[in-house]
Formats: sequence, C-alpha cells, structure tokens
Amino acid sequence: MPTKSPKPAHHYAEAPEAQCTITKVTGADCEGRPVFGTTYEEACSILKLPGDNTDISAKFGSSPDRPSASPRRDDAVLLLRVTTRIDVDDIIEVAGIRLKAYAIWPTYDSVGKLAHHVVQATLCD
Repeated sequence: MPTKSPKPAHHYAEAPEAQCTITKVTGADCEGRPVFGTTYEEACSILKLPGDNTDISAKFGSSPDRPSASPRRDDAVLLLRVTTRIDVDDIIEVAGIRLKAYAIWPTYDSVGKLAHHVVQATLCD
C-alpha cells in the first residue's frame, strides 16, 4: 500500500503566484547611490503588497531561527523558492511595484526541510 508524503506545515494556496524581477545591488558609488548588477526572473508568491494592511503573521509558521511570527507592518512580504539568489538590499519588482528587500528568512516544512524564503521589503524611493 503506498504511503502519503507528509503535508507541508506551510501551505500558501491562497498566495497568488507571480513572476518577479530581481536586480542584484553590488555596492554603492562614491555618492552613495546603489550600483546594480545582474537582473534575473524568478517565480514568487505574494503574501502582502503595499496598501494591504492585513496582519499576515499567521500565514507563516515557526522556524528554528524565528520561533514565533509577530504581526508585521511591512510594505510587502513575498515567498521565494529555496533556490532564490536574492540578498538583503537587492531590488525586486513584482506586480508593477519596485521594492527593496530588507529581511530574508527561511521557513521549514513539517520534517524540518527548508521550504521557502520569506522576503520582507519596503517601497523603493
């Protein structure tokens, strides 16, 4: 008899999938402006975009690095795949909105395997 694989602890069926563009920020010029590097496309799930004041803390579970999620007031919160190449301070464009990543943290499935990266972002100036 076949066995069922365990259902992930973090199920984001209600999070719409979207294509996003990530632009790497490689440093700053002599005037402090960001210097941009490689740009690439990735799939992401949108948990929150600017203008949405919903408390999404219940949408993420616990992780070893973040034992409990507190209510957030981010401009945007996105889920990226485990293979993402985004780093803090990189620029991410999704749904016509340009954002700057300021925090990235992992979420894990029910067996402790890395499931996603949660990206917290603010609107770019």
